[in-house]
Amino acid sequence: MRSVDPQPPEPSVGTGPVPARRTAPEQREMALIAGLAFFLNLFAGSVLQYLSFRWGLLASQVLFIAGPALLAVHWFYLDRRAVIPLAPVRTRWLLAALTGAIGLNHVLTAAMMWQESVFPQPRFLRDLLENFLRYRDGLELGLILVLAAGIVPVCEEILFRGYLQSGLIRLMASAPKGIIASAFIFAAFHLDPWRFVATLILGVWLGFLAHRGGSLILPILAHAANNLLAITLTEPATGLPRVAHSAATLAAAAALVAASFFILRRRRAGKVRTGVI
Repeated sequence: MRSVDPQPPEPSVGTGPVPARRTAPEQREMALIAGLAFFLNLFAGSVLQYLSFRWGLLASQVLFIAGPALLAVHWFYLDRRAVIPLAPVRTRWLLAALTGAIGLNHVLTAAMMWQESVFPQPRFLRDLLENFLRYRDGLELGLILVLAAGIVPVCEEILFRGYLQSGLIRLMASAPKGIIASAFIFAAFHLDPWRFVATLILGVWLGFLAHRGGSLILPILAHAANNLLAITLTEPATGLPRVAHSAATLAAAAALVAASFFILRRRRAGKVRTGVI
């Protein structure tokens, strides 16, 4: 009797090796998400903010700033813990980031005061700030604080110091170059040439915190502190700070920034991606 060879078993679905998730987006992926976020925020976000400035800002930040970056992590099969790291950090690093943000805010505010005397900001931009800060009751004040010190820092850090900076550091094979590039994009997104330099410097500081700490917790905290100080220490009607600046206060503020920098630079808070800073 003729024997029949057994049929080879059919390969089961899903038993192959699972590809490893990538730790940073590629150049085209960064360009796609940055462009998508920019144009959505510029056009759809402008419409929403025209209808209701505060609620429109909330929707724009969540849907058009953080949203594309979070979706890209899934679309492009990226490692979320590497691209958007939210690991806890030590208390002393949190304090260093906070004190550095306070000092830097004081220095940048003084610089913007000087700039205002030679390159004044248009009235319509001041009106936007005044409208944002005007409130009738505690509920509106709470919404302002949640937006400025909560939603905005979290959403912007996810896109700029998380998604874009991780990819730019890898692309340029240099932490300083990647941090500066992401800070430049961050400043350009704000579409405010009167605050471009100050926003760029703030972006570099936030990028340094993210890279050295290995977590977005540090830049989120520093970003929130900066925004909170900008709101509470600014007179809406004039755009001028309520706190006096002097050589002594500027020296003390610069010392806070320097101390924060050296505390964070002394030892890495976590793994860094590429390059040394």
